Amino acid sequence: MKTISADKLREYIQKEHEKSYLLIDVRQPAEYEESHIPGSILLPLNEFEEQVEELPEKNLIFYCRSGVRSKAAALTADFFNEAKKDIYTLEGGVLGWNGITVEGIPLFKTFDLNKEIDAILLDAINLEKGAFRFYDYILQNVDLNNLEKLSSKRNDKTIEKDKASISEVLKQARDGELGHAKLIYSNLKNIKTDTVPFEDIYKNLNGDILEGGASFDEIIRLIAKHGNNQLIDILEIAISMEYRAFDLYRVMSERIEKENDKLKEAFYSLAQAEKAHMNILVKALEQRV
Repeated sequence: MKTISADKLREYIQKEHEKSYLLIDVRQPAEYEESHIPGSILLPLNEFEEQVEELPEKNLIFYCRSGVRSKAAALTADFFNEAKKDIYTLEGGVLGWNGITVEGIPLFKTFDLNKEIDAILLDAINLEKGAFRFYDYILQNVDLNNLEKLSSKRNDKTIEKDKASISEVLKQARDGELGHAKLIYSNLKNIKTDTVPFEDIYKNLNGDILEGGASFDEIIRLIAKHGNNQLIDILEIAISMEYRAFDLYRVMSERIEKENDKLKEAFYSLAQAEKAHMNILVKALEQRV
């Protein structure tokens, strides 16, 4: 068993493939729902011994509030670690974690695991279309060039020549959502060969639920409240949306039964893609604050 610092854990999550590790929160459900590290699954310590032998043979990272409960879980897991995988506990727990956290349980009504695989993947395409609509709305309805200038003046900075404009960043994010939808469709097509063409499916979906579960209309109303001083708000909303999508897809990939390998693989790929998306938006935000 090893300890890992918050900084090292963030680096670890960024560089490792989603299939290689499992991040486990051993607190109580209410604590997890209030706030948790994106991509972590909940396995309370009082239920841990009953399920420890069922954990997958991959690197395990445990965390709790301060690091006490996670050490107990890690020691137990290490006892059953026949595959000799790495086992970590987060030093200082969430109290020492200064990265992004998200609220709520990362499964909501649009994802019903009792549905057929093709129906689940259609729900995922609908989420991606909602995110595409969000970025497209901003690009079509917000004066981003003016907001960029206002942000630069506010921070007493000039816009660096090598820094992508906010329009370029959001276009990249928007187009990425379409790419994610097509990635999901490719998995759908592999599972159900008689699936209708992507264009026919995509145009008939509402895109009314965004990544993270918020409705499209709710997010647009939230942005409208911020008036002209909204560049940072737009980026923060986008980052929150992407982190929630990563959280959802990461947890979905772990909760899907082993016999649905194709579906598990689809959600692992989506989590990996969302992680790349998050990095683009976070970099854009850091260049403007």
